[in-house]
Amino acid sequence: MELSLAKTLADKYRTSVNQVFRRYQRTVGTPHGTHKVLEVTVSQDRDRKPLVARLGGIELRWQKHTHLNNHPVEVFNSRSEVVQRLLAQVCELCGATEHCQVHHVRKLADLHRPGRREKPLWVRRRAARHRKTLVVCHHCHEAIHRAWASWRRVKK
Repeated sequence: MELSLAKTLADKYRTSVNQVFRRYQRTVGTPHGTHKVLEVTVSQDRDRKPLVARLGGIELRWQKHTHLNNHPVEVFNSRSEVVQRLLAQVCELCGATEHCQVHHVRKLADLHRPGRREKPLWVRRRAARHRKTLVVCHHCHEAIHRAWASWRRVKK
């Protein structure tokens, strides 16, 4: 991570990685000794402390005898939209309720180009929702792949 940050800063300031290390590298004391870190300090008004951003200085050592003071907290995370659609077990094309799968495509960029022939129903549904996924039954999924393969052959 340190090298990645140095490369990013070098690219941003149009300088070399070595110059970034020379300019921002500091040595800080920790309970386990000293560590080299990348540190940027921005001074503010007289009555305010300077802002300090530091990468590193954290000891990554296994602590066998540590005690956790926090108690586990249950996290109630809502499911993503595609998971909710899949768990509904309803085909979004024909309404069938068995053997539902998710059809996924790589990009939506080619859906709205003018001058192309009319797209199939499944492409229009996906474009209307601005989604790269479509929950379909096994039968519709096979039909999509058959139609897509023939559509690509015609396109070439």
